[in-house]
Amino acid sequence: MYVTKNTKWNADYDVLVLGFGGAGGNAARFAADAGAHVLLVDAAPFGHEGGNTRYSAQHVAMATDYAKINKYFKRLAAPFQIPEKMMDVYTDGIYHMTDMFKEYFGIDAFVWSRDVKPGDILDEKEHMAEYPEYDGSEAFDFALVHNRDFDAEFWKTIRKTVLDRKDQIDVWLNSRTSHLLQDPETGAVVGAVVTRNHKDYYIHAKNGLVLATGGFENNPVMQQNYLHITKLTPFGTLYNRGDGITMAEEVGAKLWHMSNYESLGVVPSYTFQEEDGERGRQIGHWKLLYNGSIFAIADDGTRFMKEDAKFRHGHIYEHGDYVMPHAYDNAWLVFDQKQYDRFVEEKEKTGQLRYPKFLDKTISAASSQELAEKMGVPAGKLAETIKSFNSFAEKGRDAEFGREPEGMEAFGAGDLYAIKLAPAVLNTQGGPQRNEKGEILDANDQAIPHLYGVGELGGICANRYQGGGNLAECLIFGKISGTNAAKVKADAQAVALTNPVPAINDLADGERMDNIELGENQYLGATEAGIGGKIVVRVTYKDEKIENIEVLESHETEGIGAVAIKELPAKIVAANSTEIDAISGASTTTRALEEAVNKAIKQAK
Repeated sequence: MYVTKNTKWNADYDVLVLGFGGAGGNAARFAADAGAHVLLVDAAPFGHEGGNTRYSAQHVAMATDYAKINKYFKRLAAPFQIPEKMMDVYTDGIYHMTDMFKEYFGIDAFVWSRDVKPGDILDEKEHMAEYPEYDGSEAFDFALVHNRDFDAEFWKTIRKTVLDRKDQIDVWLNSRTSHLLQDPETGAVVGAVVTRNHKDYYIHAKNGLVLATGGFENNPVMQQNYLHITKLTPFGTLYNRGDGITMAEEVGAKLWHMSNYESLGVVPSYTFQEEDGERGRQIGHWKLLYNGSIFAIADDGTRFMKEDAKFRHGHIYEHGDYVMPHAYDNAWLVFDQKQYDRFVEEKEKTGQLRYPKFLDKTISAASSQELAEKMGVPAGKLAETIKSFNSFAEKGRDAEFGREPEGMEAFGAGDLYAIKLAPAVLNTQGGPQRNEKGEILDANDQAIPHLYGVGELGGICANRYQGGGNLAECLIFGKISGTNAAKVKADAQAVALTNPVPAINDLADGERMDNIELGENQYLGATEAGIGGKIVVRVTYKDEKIENIEVLESHETEGIGAVAIKELPAKIVAANSTEIDAISGASTTTRALEEAVNKAIKQAK
């Protein structure tokens, strides 16, 4: 949209950042550090901000040798080309990542290969690099905030830097941006239209606007158009809907990497099917899903992958390359009675399966014919697939996909079972192309004035993905784009405001606790240790007895974390102790809730 002399502005900022994930948070922070007054806008409501950074493993790419890591990342992109200057800036940042942790966060980075010790809650890694066979991979490593992952700690570190700058950074949450505003004469992007509480606000950005709205993981239409996929189930945020792509196109931006996305899953690039609008579950190393009398089938009732393939963010080896398996609409895991019994046995031993709804979602049949009819696949093909799989298992060689023979077991007597799979997505990489200065380019490779980009929206990854690469990009280009957006522009214009909005900071307001009422023998406890950020509890405690626990605020991950928040308070009250067994798979949430309750009890004592 072009501005006119009649445009009625509601607010004026030096820099406007759209998207509050790791990328946008860093961009806002560094713009503020460069002296800018910043507005940071996100579509998610309070407690759900954070984009995919919040849900990621919190591994940040780092390296011990610049030349080697530059070679490694070029090999990951091959045969596609990344502009030399762009790749150099990116890999230089990865090489200096531990320095950035120290300088920007005051943290001595936990270097995985160097610092891991027995007892640390981290998986064992034979190789740090995802593709150890590629030249230069030996220089790759991971930087973490501490000796734990999947706890949102890197995200919470970024979030705190924004909150610490609340005098310079205003934050609008639950506010969705629909259009960028352009000067009709210069083409400079000078603001945006932000919808908040069903009202449109025209926000002026004097010196720069940073697009950091993430990808299109929750936009099936874009998935069909750009990925040739009907629908993907997201593992991360539910608020990445491709808005930044639409807005960038509107001002003439050039798009790149639109066909590239990353995944993980329960088997390579697939998760269990969920209802529309629900996040998928990422469950790695659950051997019962790919070890034994069990395999995955596609729409035609035949196998289509090496089920036990190493998780390279969904990519599996195929004819000399690593590619994402085709995203079939009607994929299933099929298994026999003894494999089903193993799931039942695991639940009896542990109290809960790693996917709690697994047994409830499983269908069964007395024959392959009946099971095929229930799944909607050709019965003859399914019967042939079972026969072939049994033959491979008995001969000790998977002639189709090369699955490890010790992990294959022939189907036996009894009922047959299946559970529906769905192709999954961690994040997309496509969006407006940017250069080494963070400037977004037009169709002629010229920078669109005042417009910058960062994060997964136009990410640097063109082909194979290395874990930790996107989080590194959030920090590297967050600083570059935020700092450059804050620079005073020669053509910056002052505007008059009509019906100006007051300063708003939904992040700071959401952190308040002074408005919570407390009765007799009631105490507040709060912690930031949860995956979703702050957990606030009101504990009724008298005569050394925990009488009640109310969870007043929690933004834990949907699924197992939310289950823990619901079930644990009663268990703590019943035991009159926070030293209780963790609900399976919710150890981070469990520790956080226990910490909050202990803080409340400490006040009573």
